[in-house]
Amino acid sequence: MTKLVFVGGKGGVGKSTISSSIACNLAFQNKKTLLVSTDPAHNLNDLFQTHLGNQITALNAHLDVLQIDPKQEVQNYIKHISKDCKTLVGAHHYEMIDRYYKSASQNGITQESALFDYLIKLIVYKEKEWDHIVIDTAPTGHTLRLFTLAQTLKTWSKTMMSYQQKKDNLAQLLDTTQTSPLMQRLQDRYELYGHFQTLLNNPNFTSVIFVLNPDLLSIEETKRALYELKHDKIKITALAINKIIPQSQDPFFHNRYTIQEKYLKQIEEYFTSYTKWYIPFLDQDILEEPQLRKLLEDIFI
Repeated sequence: MTKLVFVGGKGGVGKSTISSSIACNLAFQNKKTLLVSTDPAHNLNDLFQTHLGNQITALNAHLDVLQIDPKQEVQNYIKHISKDCKTLVGAHHYEMIDRYYKSASQNGITQESALFDYLIKLIVYKEKEWDHIVIDTAPTGHTLRLFTLAQTLKTWSKTMMSYQQKKDNLAQLLDTTQTSPLMQRLQDRYELYGHFQTLLNNPNFTSVIFVLNPDLLSIEETKRALYELKHDKIKITALAINKIIPQSQDPFFHNRYTIQEKYLKQIEEYFTSYTKWYIPFLDQDILEEPQLRKLLEDIFI
């Protein structure tokens, strides 16, 4: 396991369960582990049978859990952005800016940006506090956007720095001593996103585990995602093939088993170069640490 592990995949394939099991097994090996959920569905509350707020919570001596609340984070995010914008305009525009950002805070894209901003800062500034950080992501598109966001924001920051530098140069020509605080903020963000991008592209630091079920939609979405990740030079640790049903004499389940065998064969053919974890569909709910750890304990022995 690398230090930073993203668990991704199609919605409903079992990402939260798999990422929680990984974190529990690492913690059981006395590795200081942080499990982070970026999924607004808040599945970790149910899996660990506890209430997790928008702060890091210690479940035991080696396992910390954080369930990021995008609605709460967007308020902090908007507050800082609004403050920066007000340095560029007169006071008579403040009310307009406040109205705009109040409306923007309800936008899903803004909430996702706030969540990513929080996550990037956590990884860059605090990663030394843990041996491993396991990220339970929202469905595939969310994960892929995260991997491209750092480079996008880094480019954006560089462009904004160029504009701000021109403005500062003009102010100096006019003998104005006032300088914008934005320049330092932009420089800090440029360095932050650059550092995060470096961590993402370091195969000794970052990797992805993709979860899929043995069905057509999961296979096709995984193929597309792996192509994107290969382009972005992100290391793939394993594919976790989840919810594999056992053989049965019941006609319905026997038919489903036959269909599943076809898809398992396709998985072997399509993903020959990847390590694969085969995880059975259990006959009971997987809740709390002992059961979560047991799900993948054979892989961690």
